[in-house]
Amino acid sequence: MSRPPKESWRWAALALAALAPRVCGAFLRHPWHDEYFTAWAGQLSLSGLVAALRLDSGPPLPYLLVKLVAGLGVPPLAAARAVSVIAGTAAVLLAARAARRAFGPRAGWWAGAFLAVHPLAIAWSCEGRAYALLFMAAAWAWERIETLAHERRGAVGLAAAVALACWSHGLGLLLAAVLAVVALTLQPPARSRALAAVCAGLASHLPWLPIAMHQPPAAIAWMAAAWRAMPPAERLAAPVRLLSPLGAYATALDLPSSPWWLEATAGIALAAVVIAGCRAGGAWRTAIGAALPPVMLGALAAAGVPAFYPGRGEALALAPLALLVGAAAARSRPAALAVLALTCGAAVTSARAQVAWATVPPSGEQRIAACLRQALPDGGTVVIGGYWRLGIAYHLGTLARRYTLVNVPAEAARHPGWYDPRADAPRSDEVEALAGRLLASRTPVAIIATPGIATTQPLERMAGLLRLHPAIAVPGGIVFVPSATRR
Repeated sequence: MSRPPKESWRWAALALAALAPRVCGAFLRHPWHDEYFTAWAGQLSLSGLVAALRLDSGPPLPYLLVKLVAGLGVPPLAAARAVSVIAGTAAVLLAARAARRAFGPRAGWWAGAFLAVHPLAIAWSCEGRAYALLFMAAAWAWERIETLAHERRGAVGLAAAVALACWSHGLGLLLAAVLAVVALTLQPPARSRALAAVCAGLASHLPWLPIAMHQPPAAIAWMAAAWRAMPPAERLAAPVRLLSPLGAYATALDLPSSPWWLEATAGIALAAVVIAGCRAGGAWRTAIGAALPPVMLGALAAAGVPAFYPGRGEALALAPLALLVGAAAARSRPAALAVLALTCGAAVTSARAQVAWATVPPSGEQRIAACLRQALPDGGTVVIGGYWRLGIAYHLGTLARRYTLVNVPAEAARHPGWYDPRADAPRSDEVEALAGRLLASRTPVAIIATPGIATTQPLERMAGLLRLHPAIAVPGGIVFVPSATRR
């Protein structure tokens, strides 16, 4: 049967409400380091991509999708963001369908509206990374779980959702574990079908497992370091703090934070709404699905496993949380008013983010690339200490072929997606040997040093030997270039 015209218009309006801010954000937001890696990896051959990921982290699907879209003539970063926009919009619609199946039509519209403007959901959907795909997989899985619960069908889609999650991000394995627990709450025969579907989705990931098991721990060690750097009191709330649409986003993301009193008020209101939603019939299954991801992420982080960083793992919990929000709003007027206020707050925060993205000054990578174009207009050798390589190459654009980028230590060039000074220490004679070669060469040279790491002082000494002077300083970097009289 076809949908009534009014129903179709509502779905179209929800899709447009979700799509519009994501498209705007994709155009306005400045790229960041992980997106430079996506753009670079999306241009590699299949064998080159596998080789690159052996030395990095994560599964290959996001980069394969970028490669597919870029094959249509779309620039790689634009292709990556287009994939995220589509996945993020689809996630909103799938979550709305899941809430509708679980708690009725009104719950679906409330859940969809909440997610359409949620700052985290928008942020994932306008960056060229894997989190929009992971979020879509979670929403799709919940839509299939509710279909299995109410109609005894949907196992194939659930298996596909688990496979999508596992091939998109390492957290897909955690989503599969959560869904396996949720599947146990279903009645036969839906229970066995759901468990079989989760197992099938996991089985699809087996070909990648040997590579994943040998990816370097140093590639994601920074997450464990970030967790240890948090004050103990903050760790308790960290896995759930940014689920609020008025959270303290600016501590970890390029999203605006709310004043502490507004964050606290919104957090209390959201908790009350979720508790009210848990009273709906069958909501305990959804409550388990919303609670398990932050609990598991917090436990893993506390055990020293690099699994949590604010604004990422929330992709597993936000969809079932929205289902509970929709259930509460559909049950009572006070809850509906609270959800309306939270949704309006989310819209305001997301609008503030769009304005900030549109007015943010050039990034460090952009400023360094502009400095290099001015100081070395005909190209030259750029010596890099730290993680700047991919961003500089991206912003040099078509001129990048004029420049030879040299990492110090040289080993860091093998894995440009991450940099850990503890894993890549320069050899004792490496900088001196490089300085000797550059002195003997007539090629113009620039040096980018990252203050606070082991290569800083050797690179500053090299800059002195080559008679370079500091041209600009950006957060995390100093650029040394030849004087104007020597160009």
